[in-house]
Amino acid sequence: MIKKFFTVLVIIVIFFGFYKLTSQKPASIINTSDSDLVLFYGNTCPHCKDVEEFISKNKIDQKLKISQLEVYDNKPNSILFANIVKEICPDKSTPEGIPVPFLVNQKDKQCFIGTPDITGYLTKKSK
Repeated sequence: MIKKFFTVLVIIVIFFGFYKLTSQKPASIINTSDSDLVLFYGNTCPHCKDVEEFISKNKIDQKLKISQLEVYDNKPNSILFANIVKEICPDKSTPEGIPVPFLVNQKDKQCFIGTPDITGYLTKKSK
């Protein structure tokens, strides 16, 4: 009797856990709806660090609302990144992958790759 009860309890816990995992959107998807600008970066990418330092130093994040999503170690963000690039700027995807840093203006359907393009765009946009 106790063995049956334990088995049923384990099955209920498994189903509840599966339901919780599949019924919620990843946080990264929710965050991108708050802003038109989304910066995708890699946590070990030196060019990404340059863009992050530029944003911080010039207080761009106080002038513009930018969602910043890490894609190297965050699988949901990586999937979101691929989907947004596929939808908004499919020509930026290469057989080797999609480079970072990568800034997307979701509203205007624009994409910017690399430090010079991103910092130049953010400088103009923040004035």
